[in-house]
Parts: sequence; structure tokens; C-alpha cells
Amino acid sequence: MPDQQQAEAPPSLVVSIVIVSYNNAPALRRCLAALEASPDRPQTEIIVVDNGSRDGSQAIDSEFSGVTVLRLPHHCGLTKPRNIGIRTAKGEFILLLSPAVALEPGVPLKLAERLEQDTTALAVMPLIVDESGDTVTKVRRLPSADQAKRYWRDPAGLPTVPLDTDWDLHDGLAILLRKRSIQSINFLDEKYGEYWIDVELAYQIRRAGKKIALQQDLRGAYQPAGQILSRDSAIRACFAADAANGAAVYLGKRFGFMSGLMFRIQMTLIALLQMLTFQDPGYAAAMLSRLTSSYKIDGTTNQFN
Repeated sequence: MPDQQQAEAPPSLVVSIVIVSYNNAPALRRCLAALEASPDRPQTEIIVVDNGSRDGSQAIDSEFSGVTVLRLPHHCGLTKPRNIGIRTAKGEFILLLSPAVALEPGVPLKLAERLEQDTTALAVMPLIVDESGDTVTKVRRLPSADQAKRYWRDPAGLPTVPLDTDWDLHDGLAILLRKRSIQSINFLDEKYGEYWIDVELAYQIRRAGKKIALQQDLRGAYQPAGQILSRDSAIRACFAADAANGAAVYLGKRFGFMSGLMFRIQMTLIALLQMLTFQDPGYAAAMLSRLTSSYKIDGTTNQFN
């Protein structure tokens, strides 16, 4: 009888999948349906951190009963919700997954197995393709100081490099790490808000002398998810100031305190000049106010609902 009970016991939890979502109901349903249909579902935990959605996706657990939904009252960027999901997770491995990606069956557990086998990697990621099978995954090298200043608005604009060359920076769509690796850096640095946290994670992995391994035979399908698009000057300033803050934090960490400080001063002077010369004055004034307070998107103020 003990042997029979042991045989019937559910497999231990291995991978916790953390999905941060904002007003992405159609993409999120597709993402979760793929995970629920996977043969490794009993060995996975699915956590959706809802970033203050108003499109019904905050109640997605009524459609997927095995999914844990953590509801945030406001849009809190990316870093803080990820940390909330990671701290809640019970699995040995954490898969940070975009709601825009539907993984092929078995991918979460296979990623964990690959990470166990590769002693040179601190993280692994699948290849993401579109509906036509064309590669969506983009990889880049960590930005130099000049590149961080040039592409401060969005590091996704950094030059890409071929998949088969040496690279550091993943695209943020799907990446698996051990939970203890994230804990060892005291979780994701909440000096970042929406932007630059993936650059920070790549920097920490490279600094540890490890790499992110791309598993091209493990795949996920990409469909664009919702975005916050607004002409409101205050909302545009929120995202721009968050990006500028992220670039400054990265510059300070990698190239020294003065590098980050000088960038902040430069951005503040640009916003001041725009305001004084009436170049989009509403945006410039909002930007200036946020730059002087090292603003980041973390839910402290509710600008998006």
C-alpha cells in the first residue's frame, strides 16, 4: 500500500512560470491554453501577475482554475511585478514568460533539464518564432556607455547580433533561471521600473562569468500583445522618465556613479530646455518633474487607468 500511494503521488513542482500581464486578455488566454495543454503541466506552477488590467484579464483564473492570479491595483512596471511573482513561486526554477508567447508542449520542463546539464549557463531561453515560423528572437551585446545613452528610450533598439555569435542580452520574451540564482542577487533590482531590467539581468549573468543559453530546438510562438499607447503628455513622460532612470541606473552600476549622475543631469537639462523653448511643454514639464525625483514606474502613482 505505501508503494502504491507513492506511485500515485503527484510529481514534485519543478518550474514556476511567472507572467506579468496588462490588458492582454486575448494573448494571455492563448499563452495559458498552451501551458495547460503541455504534458509537463503537473510539474509546473503558473502565476499571472496582473498589472492593474481593466479588460477582464485580471479574472483569467475563472477560465483557468489551476492558475494563480496576483492582482495589482495599478500598473507597476515590470520589475516589481516580476519580483512579486518570483517571491510567491514555489518551484526550483523560474520561467519569466511574456503573455505574447505560446510555448510548444513540454518546453518549460525541457528548459529546466537543459539548464541542469549546462554548467556554463545561468539561464536558458527557447527560440521564439512567429506564425510563419520566422525567427522573432533577437539577441544583443551589453551596451557600452555611449550606446546606453544613445538608446536610453528602449534598449530593444540596441544593435542585434547573429544568434550563433557571442551575445549577452536576451529579448525578455522567455527566460528560465534557478530561483536561487535570483535570490543570490537579492531578487531583481527595484531601482528599475518598466525598462532596462532585462539589461540588468544580463549584466548580472555576465558578471558571474556565465551565459544565457539559447535552445533553438525548444520553441514558442509569438503574437503581439497589447501595449500602452497614449498621447497624454503625463503618461508619455512616465515611460520616458522611467527609461531614462533605467539607463542611469545601468550606467552607474557598470561604468561608475559619475556616469549615471552625469546622464541624469544631461537629461534634466534637455527637459528644461524643451520646456523653456515651448517644445511640447506639457511633456517637458512632466518629464522634468519626474527626472528630478529619479522616477520609475512601480505603482506608487496611478497614471494608466
